[in-house]
Amino acid sequence: MKYYFIVNPGSRTGKGKELWDLMQKRIDRSGKEYEVIVTRGKDDAREAAASVCARDPEMKRIVVAGGDGTLNEVVSGIPSGARVMLGVIPTGSSNDFARGLGISHDPVKAFERVLNPRYFDKIDVGLTRICDTSEEARFAVSSSIGYDAQICHKALVSRLKKFLNRIGKGRLVYYITGIFLIFRCPHTKAEIIIDGKRKLSYKKLIFASAMNTRYEGGGMPMGPAADPTDGKVTMCIVHDISRFKHLIYMPSVIKADHVNKRGVEQITCTTCEIRTERPLCVHTDGEPAGVRNHVIFSCSGDKLRVMR
Repeated sequence: MKYYFIVNPGSRTGKGKELWDLMQKRIDRSGKEYEVIVTRGKDDAREAAASVCARDPEMKRIVVAGGDGTLNEVVSGIPSGARVMLGVIPTGSSNDFARGLGISHDPVKAFERVLNPRYFDKIDVGLTRICDTSEEARFAVSSSIGYDAQICHKALVSRLKKFLNRIGKGRLVYYITGIFLIFRCPHTKAEIIIDGKRKLSYKKLIFASAMNTRYEGGGMPMGPAADPTDGKVTMCIVHDISRFKHLIYMPSVIKADHVNKRGVEQITCTTCEIRTERPLCVHTDGEPAGVRNHVIFSCSGDKLRVMR
């Protein structure tokens, strides 16, 4: 079975190339058949995954060497029904997909497991529908509207992130940006409909995150009840608390104790439709998806075979 490695050399501010050079020497010694596709910019990984699936109809192993953003592009590029076993070598700054599935954070160890997988898991693919444009976006880790999506928007262009990546502390940018935005992010009235029938109304929605795995934002267990195999999303909804209380709650997320706080709800559901009075930032796997006021979170129905 042929391996296709989709490599983001710019992950970890350029360290991705060094890591891949080391791993390529190992696969050369293994004698396995493989092809390497190196990404250069946005959407390259998506196009690479789609191209591989189009020209190789047989069962194949597509391996992502990058972060959650690169993984998101690959997942988005794999068409429904494609015969793919997916491997993940986490070389990004947050690596929440790998963390949620228990894949080693050591890229070399993860690479060795990809070459010698013991089994695979069938993992859900999340889906975000942008209702006012009829656009759809897939996600493997999480998608959100509101405060934590705004963190992703800011962190993506942050000079601080590049600096922290260089010293191996890239995920700290999410915590630092998060504290800064507590006192700046917009709040709004919102209506949420769970599974098409249960209606929730909030005077002040801060954010609503659809979690496919437990973690987002560089290891924060935002959805401790999330199960990436159950065909559902676990919503973390934060609403109607003061900005000061929001700040006080922040440390509780690290230990997943936030779900016990007033103004925080965790709901596992098949669909979650959200309408907001004013547009808020949206992200899918940390990638900006615009500023919107009507979205639906669900699972796509597809499953990813992930090597473990």
